[in-house]
Amino acid sequence: MTFFNSTCRAVLMAAAGCIAAASPALAEDGLSFDSDGATLEAGPVELTLGGRLHLDAMTYDSGAVNASDAAVRRARLELSGKITDAVRFRVDREFAGTDGWRNAWVSLRPAKGLEVTGGNFTVPFSLEEAQSSNAITFVERSPISALAPGFGLGVAGKVAQDNWTISGGYFDDALDDADGRTKERGRGFAGRATFAPLKARSQFLHLGAAYEHRSFRADEVLRFSYGMGSNLAPNLITTNTIAAPSKLNSVGVEAAYAFKSLQVQGQFVSTSVSRNLAPELNYGAWYGQVSWMLTGQKYGYSRGSGAPSGPTLGKKGGVELAARYGQLDLDDASLDRGKLSSLALGATWYINRNLRLMANYVRSERTDTLVSGDRSADLGVARFQVAF
Repeated sequence: MTFFNSTCRAVLMAAAGCIAAASPALAEDGLSFDSDGATLEAGPVELTLGGRLHLDAMTYDSGAVNASDAAVRRARLELSGKITDAVRFRVDREFAGTDGWRNAWVSLRPAKGLEVTGGNFTVPFSLEEAQSSNAITFVERSPISALAPGFGLGVAGKVAQDNWTISGGYFDDALDDADGRTKERGRGFAGRATFAPLKARSQFLHLGAAYEHRSFRADEVLRFSYGMGSNLAPNLITTNTIAAPSKLNSVGVEAAYAFKSLQVQGQFVSTSVSRNLAPELNYGAWYGQVSWMLTGQKYGYSRGSGAPSGPTLGKKGGVELAARYGQLDLDDASLDRGKLSSLALGATWYINRNLRLMANYVRSERTDTLVSGDRSADLGVARFQVAF
């Protein structure tokens, strides 16, 4: 880990050196600023420095406990670049919450539509994880994020054509913990395939499926948990530590459809955990959501990531209304942790491509557990987001 951190620092220093060395050529090649950040082009080399800042304030009522808080949810610097179209790289450092490295990878594109990536990056498994936190519809992802792998350290290949993608690779634990989930995930294969049979100017249909298999060393543990709808609030449901896991298998299916300013999407994930000298655990999660651009903008689709890309915004921005219902089932006969249901209502004002204001109300209920009893919570959360 120390070696990798030193390497990433070296990459950042080298990039800064490249910018400094290229400064005499700025008049010729140019430095530009747009919604993605500051971009320097010097011959075949292109470097972009950007980031994101998510400022959250929330309040919740869970019966005997009432609380409110405000904090920086994300404060991230992002350095990306490419050498022609054959080599790309990206390094992200998170400075808020559970800080650490997020994206830290290099990819090669030996042929059109083919890409090989190595480093720390998002494991190809979930539609929600394929969407940036700058573009997700709600402040936090749905209950299926408790079972999704998130980031991982590994190598993967991807083939992307006009209306389908296939990606898969071998992954180990991520470099660092992220807010809401630990980096421990074992090691093994994960893959995702998507298909867009309908993709026109005003509508699209997206279908996808994913599979993940991991194995664990004898001293490793596992944990699944989910909160109330804001990372600033405590977890409402958790397995606590699952000792002596040996194998993990997850299957996911996903779908999305958009027609002009209306979009619906949903996912289902089933996860089984085999344990040494203990019964197998079986968990599941799903959600469905609908969003509507009140100001009439259309929803877009990313061919490269095989996922909806959010509303297509103009200079005037737009207003979005959304609703989502989801469940997380951790109620297993051998490890009773109950079920969580979550209803989220949201409104988002896209001021422009770089700024947005979000407000969510979330009603959560935990049931079917004798360990800690039933519990419900009402939460309100607001976010001011800057992406550059």
